[in-house]
Amino acid sequence: MRQVPPAGAGRADDPAVAAGGAIAVRPGGGAAGVRPGRGHRCRRRRRGRQDARHGQGRRELGRAQPHPYPAAARTGPHAPGGGAGGQEEGALRAWVLISAVALIAGAARAQTRPDTKVLTCTTAGCHAAEIGHTFLHGPTAVSACDTCHEYHDAAAHTFRLKRPGKQLCEFCHIDKTGREGPFVHDPVAKGECTACHDPHGSETRLLLKKATTRQMCLECHQEAMGGTHRHKPVDEDCLQCHKAHTAPHAKLLTMERRALCLSCHETLGQAIAASSHPHEPAEGDCLQCHRPHAAEHPGVLSQPPKDLCLSCHEEVGTAMSSASHPHSATSDSRACLNCHAAHQSHHVKQLLPDPVKACLECHAKPVQAGGGRVVAAVAEVTDPLAHKHGPINDGDCAACHDVHGGGRGGLLAAPFEQDFYRQYDPTSYALCFTCHDRALVTAQPVAAETAFRDGDRNLHAVHVAKSPQGRSCRACHTTHASRHDKLIADSVQFGQWRLPINFVKTERGGSCGPGCHKPAQYDRGPTPDPPRPAVPRRPG
Repeated sequence: MRQVPPAGAGRADDPAVAAGGAIAVRPGGGAAGVRPGRGHRCRRRRRGRQDARHGQGRRELGRAQPHPYPAAARTGPHAPGGGAGGQEEGALRAWVLISAVALIAGAARAQTRPDTKVLTCTTAGCHAAEIGHTFLHGPTAVSACDTCHEYHDAAAHTFRLKRPGKQLCEFCHIDKTGREGPFVHDPVAKGECTACHDPHGSETRLLLKKATTRQMCLECHQEAMGGTHRHKPVDEDCLQCHKAHTAPHAKLLTMERRALCLSCHETLGQAIAASSHPHEPAEGDCLQCHRPHAAEHPGVLSQPPKDLCLSCHEEVGTAMSSASHPHSATSDSRACLNCHAAHQSHHVKQLLPDPVKACLECHAKPVQAGGGRVVAAVAEVTDPLAHKHGPINDGDCAACHDVHGGGRGGLLAAPFEQDFYRQYDPTSYALCFTCHDRALVTAQPVAAETAFRDGDRNLHAVHVAKSPQGRSCRACHTTHASRHDKLIADSVQFGQWRLPINFVKTERGGSCGPGCHKPAQYDRGPTPDPPRPAVPRRPG
């Protein structure tokens, strides 16, 4: 138990002490009327206990207090020099009295504990919705509204922004103010950050006003969705190709246009680089042919394939539009893409396979043509044992055919007599004479001009240059390939029949026994054939 200080040790500023009313203390430490050594004295204590039921605050009982009555008025054990006989009971009553006075005074001073919750713009009930988002702007999250706002009009309860326009956002967001390039998004340039972002909070990490970047962009750029065929990034995220605020390239692109396309279409870029016949636009700007976002045509093409090709290849378009015999491959939905690669090829004119195989993609079997016609298959061209016509060996079907359409049957590039009998006219064989010297038909006597001679008699002239009924080339020859040398046919169509030719080759000539005459043979003689002069080929 704490020792009671000796008599007269009360505080000098204590009124009771000054009035001589301090509680008496015996020499030796005991209070008058209290057993020595017990250290008894009257006290008022403060209690730090809150009564929740009655809402009372803390009540405190403190240090030794002065007696409530002057010394002259005191009697009993607490009177100065009071005896020990009835002092125990008097001390108890005095203690109760002093405690009651102290409790009454403490109750008068008791206060309710203050509510420590601080009211802010968002907790006072006015702007509570601003903190209801999944993602909050930093100042909103810590109720630091005065980061951006300042009190303006108490009566109107208005708060103006601390800085004008975009300066407010740029004060903190210095990384989005043109550091990435010279091309600036229009809302950024105008300081309209809140056109895309909510300044307080959002359901997206970037505080966008819409759920996704794509939805946000389409608020202004709805025209980018105009088309039934959409570029995949358009359905995913515009930021795959564009920057949101500023960029080093026009249209806010993250890279130069072609490089951006090839950053995804990497395999195509490698094929173009390795190609021996790249398409010129494929080495330049992809947007010459494609739309970047959406289009009405497959491949996000800006026009139908045929129209797109003919916008550059005008001369081909003219031939196609004026052709009385169109090539069906050029008129379906794929048109040019049936034969040509759009970006690159290892074959001339960007053909898909080599030229002959390109044609045989269709013509290895009969093809239904316009007007109910059936174009016969040229499957013999693929026969490895066949003797092939020179243009076929060269892979140049276009040497004889207008592959895009023309004015003659069979898409022939020049006149070629189709009938069995024909009075000779050089123009009727213009197609053959683009490669072959016409002297092989007309020269008489003949030497090097033709191997079809009996001695020096030109048997071509006997058959072809004859009036009124010369035989056409097709009376004896095929046009693409044959099992026999010099493209000699196995048989020839004559009206409703096919006449056998029965050609047999010998060392210095041969023989035939067709249905048009009795069997005959020819012999060039012992003199070997001199070398034949080269005849320039018609440009393909």
